[in-house]
Amino acid sequence: MLVASINPPAKKVLQTTPFTTEEITAPQMITKCSRLVIGNSSETIEFDIRFGEVYDTTNPDGSIRPMFKLMVHHNLRFTHSELADWGTDDSFIYYKIAERLGFQITSLTEVPELNFGN
Repeated sequence: MLVASINPPAKKVLQTTPFTTEEITAPQMITKCSRLVIGNSSETIEFDIRFGEVYDTTNPDGSIRPMFKLMVHHNLRFTHSELADWGTDDSFIYYKIAERLGFQITSLTEVPELNFGN
């Protein structure tokens, strides 16, 4: 799975008590296509976008596995014409999302066995 480091990081404000808030930041992004109707160009293509952070955790056998801590979740739709140049390189989608949401991708890293944690 591709992991994008983003600038500025995504932000979310949490209400911690009735009178205080806490701001969390998510410096990385992953995405997957959640809705694509092949052959119907009038349908939009939807992506499930998750902002968070990759961290390493240790398995009982001592091996390291990368985990993704979800902090902010977002869905985004594109038309078929907006993604007409999408081929086999999924970084194209990441850059389209960044353009639409107004941030920059500072790096893209392939993490083959990314797990999801809290």
